[in-house]
Amino acid sequence: MNNAISRFDDIRPFTDSEVPAVMKRLTENDLLISSFRIIKWPSCPELLKGLADWLVKFMLKKKLSRIKTVTEFQSQIIADFLLKRIIETTSDGVTYSGIDKLDKGKSYIFMTNHRDIVMDPALVNYALYVNGFSIPYIAFGDNLLLNEAVSDLIRINNGIIVKRGLARKEQLEASMHLSEYLNHLRKEGNNFWISQREGRAKDGIDRTNPAIINMFYLSERKKEGGFAEFIRQCNIVPAAISYEKDPCDRLKAWELYRKKKNGAHIKRKNEDLISMLAGLSRDKGRIHISFGAPLSGDFEDKNALANAIDREIHTLYRFWPRNFIAYDHLLKTDKYSDKYTETEKAGFLNAYNNLKPEVRNLVFTIYANPVCSFESYSQTGAEERQQVSLQGV
Repeated sequence: MNNAISRFDDIRPFTDSEVPAVMKRLTENDLLISSFRIIKWPSCPELLKGLADWLVKFMLKKKLSRIKTVTEFQSQIIADFLLKRIIETTSDGVTYSGIDKLDKGKSYIFMTNHRDIVMDPALVNYALYVNGFSIPYIAFGDNLLLNEAVSDLIRINNGIIVKRGLARKEQLEASMHLSEYLNHLRKEGNNFWISQREGRAKDGIDRTNPAIINMFYLSERKKEGGFAEFIRQCNIVPAAISYEKDPCDRLKAWELYRKKKNGAHIKRKNEDLISMLAGLSRDKGRIHISFGAPLSGDFEDKNALANAIDREIHTLYRFWPRNFIAYDHLLKTDKYSDKYTETEKAGFLNAYNNLKPEVRNLVFTIYANPVCSFESYSQTGAEERQQVSLQGV
């Protein structure tokens, strides 16, 4: 490995030379085996779990023994095997729009809203893979390196590690280091996926954190051309991921409730892992990814660019009946009643009857807020947007 890359060893993804050792670790990891079993057979009876794990391990070992490169793992194991099955068994299908207007010969930074820890980047990568684009690099916070298996899976899927929670001086150094690596890869013609903010939008309000943009610009800020010219070179493509059913909606609502009631939410042990598995294994209904056009224009700073990304994501978002049902229910209106049937309304509202009323309303807020955000950028419904959003904070 050349020196230009080796200095990024602490944050870079795995290379082909490291694949055999990673494959060996993955086939011997009991937690990974049981996780695959949960994804493939979530209702497996207790008495059969041991046998099911043995079968998963046998099948995984057989498949991984033939993998020699990162690209082979991403295409044969993640895309063609795992993601294809997850889509088939936990969703009613994935559709895309706008991807046909992008150029396979160009590199892009795909910036999306963030609702699910694993599925967001996985689905964007899958969409690009099946449409003939190179698989993007992915930025992951180091808080998600929960164990060896998760760390291996992130790094073998083009995962770049974003260091967080450091002291101010160390954090600045780590951010500069990351920025240098991201721009090294960008100049080599690679694609990226990155969420518009750190952490998921658990209240359904998609808002870009300007610090994410600054992460790319940090190491280039002293070069000629300035911010506007740098952004033009980046080819930033906003995209909106719309899940008909959020597989973690109850988990998110309970977290919002605890924050509202106690002033904070203290993470339980393995909470992120539980959310990951829920996102992978639970019903997601229909899924749509809307790809926008690369941003153009002269953006004077990161805040102006963040506002433009927000506008694109909010207007690209694909709505489902439950988004309109939740909006009308919370605001006690029939404004969008032509978007759903009474049967759909009753089915959606009754599905959460087992929750306490405060938590139930927070679930509805999660689904209603994308409609509020769209209205705010359509310059209508500003008063309604504030009313609903206040219930989610």
